[in-house]
Amino acid sequence: MAQGGTTITNPRTTSATADRETGEQRASATGTSERPSPGPTPRQQVGDALRRTPARIHVGITAAVAATVAAVLTQPWMTPTDLLRDSQAVAAAHGDSSPAYGIVSNLGIVVLVMAAGTVVAAMAHARPSTGFRRPLAWGLALSLVFALDDLLLLHETAAFGPGSGTVLAAAYAVGFVAFAVRFRVTIIDRLDPALLIVAFASLGASAGIDVLVEPATRLSVIAEDGAKLLGVLAWSAFVVRAAFASLRADRTDRTSV
Repeated sequence: MAQGGTTITNPRTTSATADRETGEQRASATGTSERPSPGPTPRQQVGDALRRTPARIHVGITAAVAATVAAVLTQPWMTPTDLLRDSQAVAAAHGDSSPAYGIVSNLGIVVLVMAAGTVVAAMAHARPSTGFRRPLAWGLALSLVFALDDLLLLHETAAFGPGSGTVLAAAYAVGFVAFAVRFRVTIIDRLDPALLIVAFASLGASAGIDVLVEPATRLSVIAEDGAKLLGVLAWSAFVVRAAFASLRADRTDRTSV
């Protein structure tokens, strides 16, 4: 502003201009310019996804399996393997029946069915726009097939032809792998891949012991069914947390409308 031949400048404007010029000179001198920071790399995304599951869930699942196996091994009333193995197999081996036969295996079936029920409730409530409908449907189907097979021992009693039981067990494995591959983006971005890895590794170890150790020993039965219980709990936790994630996404979707 000019008054009587004298120019009056605003000190704030002068300061801002000086700061901007200084910044431009510094950038020019160093040959750099301000750029937006790059997004996370695929490796960082996977690492963040693996850390998404709270440690208390891993600890809780491991503690539940350890406590169950310890209780089975230390109880004085029955042979430990009779409580771990499938109830039908134990009853056939003894020629009688008992409600306690296969109680650990039966509890695993109950956990799977309860997890499936949680998924049904989430699918009924969450809107399709959340993007969870198909992963939940697959999780529901796999949980129910897993529970039904464990209840009826389809992979051991299937009699469709030579090796049909092995083929059926392989089909289950293909189904789980197909689920992981088909929904890998959703799993990494929004779900719990760490639980899925624990479930797959444990169930694979259980199946491997079942196939490779013949005849079964007391130690192999404990290892096989302990790994199976760990896999069941990890898978159930995965689908339950997926159900709750869909409900949270639905709530966010509704509030943003």
